[in-house]
Amino acid sequence: MAKIFEICDYLNSICPENLAEEWDNVGFLIGDKKSEVTKIMVCLDVDLSVAKEACENKANLIISHHPVIFNPVKRLTEDNEKLLRYLIKNDISVYSAHTNLDVVSDGLNDLLAKKIGLEKCEILVPTKEFNGKMCGYGRFSKLEKPQKLKDVLKNIKQSLGNENLKFSGNEEKIIEYVAVNSGGGSSMMEFCFDKKIDLYITGDFKYNLIRDAYENDFAIVDAGHYETEIIAMDWFHEKLTEKFSDIEIIKSCENKNPVNFLYN
Repeated sequence: MAKIFEICDYLNSICPENLAEEWDNVGFLIGDKKSEVTKIMVCLDVDLSVAKEACENKANLIISHHPVIFNPVKRLTEDNEKLLRYLIKNDISVYSAHTNLDVVSDGLNDLLAKKIGLEKCEILVPTKEFNGKMCGYGRFSKLEKPQKLKDVLKNIKQSLGNENLKFSGNEEKIIEYVAVNSGGGSSMMEFCFDKKIDLYITGDFKYNLIRDAYENDFAIVDAGHYETEIIAMDWFHEKLTEKFSDIEIIKSCENKNPVNFLYN
């Protein structure tokens, strides 16, 4: 049976921690690297429900996209940090790959682009090189055939499984070039303009940016932070299953979207 450090080393070899932003907190965050892996659970977020799910399924290693520890922890008591105390008490280790997974070639943004049908993509915001390939935030591509915005929206909604879709733009507008950026990539909208991109898909748009897009006849889709990144579970599951076929790897069922919608 593989040791936890072997799993961590493999992930670091295909999604290097040094690609992450300086403000980020990635890598092995909780646990004992020398322990044997019993079972792995993959997820987007680690909360108490996910931790309990891992424990109930006898998984002693959680691989997450969002770091389980992001801000400095000043104390671990019975009144705070229940999640961290639960993980430690139940000997559950956690490894997180965040912005390094966002930018790496064949990473989360490439998976998102593929999910909505984009091919032969270029990088929207280049960062660093790894293994001779440029890494960076976002991907953009030319559609095989120009489509009306309303038809592209239907495809996005179906591909990502959105219950609803927030967008701005004329539904009859012809879309030729499309860019995507997983998670909260609204601040990178400006990089679309010099690339003649017609539609930008990401999450967490603030009103002022939506207003700017609207006034400049630029189409945007706020597909949701969760909806554009929950596919990280698929990425982890595929890569780890290929490499460690003797280890059971499960996807979390308790990693829920904290955003709800009222329909009536």
